[in-house]
Amino acid sequence: MKKERVNSWGNIFNKNVMIADRIESGKNYLSVGNQNSYGDASIPKGKYILNHYESKNVSTSVFDYQTDNMLLLFGVPGKSNVTIGGAIAADTHGKDNHWGGSFSKNVKKIKLATKKGCIVADRENNFDVFQTTVGGYGLTGSIVDVELYENNLQITNIYDTEITTGIGMGGLLSDCNTKFGEYWVGWLNLLGKELQWVSKKSKPIFNKTIKFVEKKGNSFPFNIHLVGTNQLNSLNIINNMYYLKNKNSDNKKLNYYETFYPLSYLTDTRNISAQRKIVQVQFSIPEKNEKFLEKIIYKLINKQHPLLCSIKKLSEKENFDNLSFHQKGWTVAIDFPYKNFNLEEIQKFYSELSKYEGKIYLAKDSTLNSLNFRKMYPNFEKWSMIVKELDPNNIFQSSQSVRLGLKNW
Repeated sequence: MKKERVNSWGNIFNKNVMIADRIESGKNYLSVGNQNSYGDASIPKGKYILNHYESKNVSTSVFDYQTDNMLLLFGVPGKSNVTIGGAIAADTHGKDNHWGGSFSKNVKKIKLATKKGCIVADRENNFDVFQTTVGGYGLTGSIVDVELYENNLQITNIYDTEITTGIGMGGLLSDCNTKFGEYWVGWLNLLGKELQWVSKKSKPIFNKTIKFVEKKGNSFPFNIHLVGTNQLNSLNIINNMYYLKNKNSDNKKLNYYETFYPLSYLTDTRNISAQRKIVQVQFSIPEKNEKFLEKIIYKLINKQHPLLCSIKKLSEKENFDNLSFHQKGWTVAIDFPYKNFNLEEIQKFYSELSKYEGKIYLAKDSTLNSLNFRKMYPNFEKWSMIVKELDPNNIFQSSQSVRLGLKNW
């Protein structure tokens, strides 16, 4: 068997594993994509990862799938090399989620490999298998094939981006008024005395003279970790500069890659964290509790060192019993340096979040515990009952599933 090392994107978890092409009794497995999970959702409990796909669709990246077909998908994640299989397992979201929905909207049919054999599932046949696997983090079995719906969201290389700035949470939330085909994201400065924000709304420009070019963003790994702890107010100064730059900016025309995959040396927070290790906490809250959003954010950053904060609007998720954090409302993602991350305070935040029906995005999670997880996911018992029938011997397990007690049978 071929050896490989799997590593979390936040550089906190890693493991030496063997690549297997079949499932054997008495062993634990996990299908692993391109290792974009910040935490341990993609770290196997055992020492085996699976690589036995029947179609390239599962292992191809969302970026390659879109550019090969010149069509956009719903719920496109913000990293270009996320695999189709990984996007299904995490039920990813994107700048279109307000109107487009999560990645599940793309999925027509899946083929799942289990110890008992392969199961083909969709919304009409083997629905329980389908609903628990989409947003199931690889714990139901291994997705070996997938069929996606075709849609009419054509790719263009130019997106007219409207930039708005302001102060205060209310103004930011009201600024998100996107229509079908528009892509929105907000940014918050959590270090200043005022809650500065920048929002960007991108509209596609279709023109026969525009040639699509696969241009990628800039990335250059370096480390200036003292900035991440805001020494000499350095990170707040950078945030203020970013806010003022956008405040005085006119609309911009961004290319496809800049619009959907903005991660670069300026926004890769590993570059300003000691040993390039970061924790990201991403949560959702329902729209009915949005008035508490600012309070929740400040509870999250209490006694912590926030690096970067983004916000998106979420639409209703499909009526699935799965582990997707999607709900109609808002999602906020905040990066923190792993060094000196306050584990005691974050558990207090999780308890507070559950009071407002908030949920943590498991694809980013590193520090949630079993008790708080169960408060956030009331449909967990239904999910686990179905999964127990699919995997009674707990063959498919991740480090995260053990930590959260997701398969204690």
